[in-house]
Parts: sequence; structure tokens; C-alpha cells
Amino acid sequence: MVDTLDSKSNVPWNVWVRVPPSVLMKKLDLHGTHHEVCKNKVLVFIENNIDNLPIEIITGNSLDMQLIVEDVVNLYGLIYSYPHHKNLGSLIISDKY
Repeated sequence: MVDTLDSKSNVPWNVWVRVPPSVLMKKLDLHGTHHEVCKNKVLVFIENNIDNLPIEIITGNSLDMQLIVEDVVNLYGLIYSYPHHKNLGSLIISDKY
């Protein structure tokens, strides 16, 4: 979900962003990764793929893991969204438009 401005009122609205299936994204799966190691893995993954956005980071249902990823994404000034409203265990990372 990302913020976008309503075209008439300029009020920010949250919208879902669906990445077309034809887009091949690099993926980082954090299942089985300890929280202490997670931040460094995400930093390196984003740094290595900053020119190949969007990318996907699979966190599973761990809220702590999701918060770690969100903090790193915010450090880079990027945005994140969920691939689908039923799949909240994965984040799509992209540039601000």
C-alpha cells in the first residue's frame, strides 16, 4: 500500500500497488533468519539491487521482522507495498514516484 493524492482534493489516500506478473523481481526470503542478522541482510540486499527496483522481501508473518524491513526501507527513502491484501508476509520495495 502506498500513499497517493486524490486528484480532486489533494488528500492522501492509501492504495494497493500490484506489480504486473511480467516484472521479474529479485527476492530475499527471510524465513529462518534471526532478527539480529535480518537488518544487515536487508541493507545489503537493497544496496545490491537499488538500481533494479522493484524487489520483494519475504518476511513471513513476524511483525518484528516486518518492522525491521520497514525501518531499512525508510532509511533509503523508498516505499513498500504488499503484493496482495491477503498476503501481508511479503513486501514489494520500490522508488517513490
